[in-house]
Amino acid sequence: MRFTLKVSMMIFIVSLFLFQSSNGSDLISKNCKEASKRDPEIITYDFCVACLEEASFKLHPPPTNLEDLLDILITISKNNATNVLSIISKLSKDKSLDKFALMTLQECSRLYEQSVFYLEMIATSLKSKVFDNVSSELGGIRTSSDVCNDDLSAKWRGGISPLSKEYQIFVQLIWISHDFVNIITKA
Repeated sequence: MRFTLKVSMMIFIVSLFLFQSSNGSDLISKNCKEASKRDPEIITYDFCVACLEEASFKLHPPPTNLEDLLDILITISKNNATNVLSIISKLSKDKSLDKFALMTLQECSRLYEQSVFYLEMIATSLKSKVFDNVSSELGGIRTSSDVCNDDLSAKWRGGISPLSKEYQIFVQLIWISHDFVNIITKA
């Protein structure tokens, strides 16, 4: 009897975990599909799903609504911007750079530091469920990263920004976040 009860309890716990995991995946898939339909030139469904599934897999409990997914995206975006700042710092130590490239890196550093600040403000707004300014703040962050990438491409050897890969990731994260806010607010 005791063995049967333990097995039944174990099956229940495993079933509950699998049910929650599939709900999280369905939530991610549904909303990533919607975001990629809204901005197909910028957002790829596979990228959106991969980011959110990897991050949400580590969370207990898993995300249960779109606000949870948006919170995950803001955290990933903040981590990404912090990583970009680290890369900029390393690039700035290159003695062979001309003064224009160095000045552009300094400006990019300032812009990404601002992005981290605004992402922290956005996280606070989301916890309070205040969505009024989130969309415009995300737009400002996106514009800042565009300026940095364009300026670095113009000043860098070969005409390609050394941050282009990181820029592409960051911009997609910000666009997905922006679309999720619009889905939540029905904009």
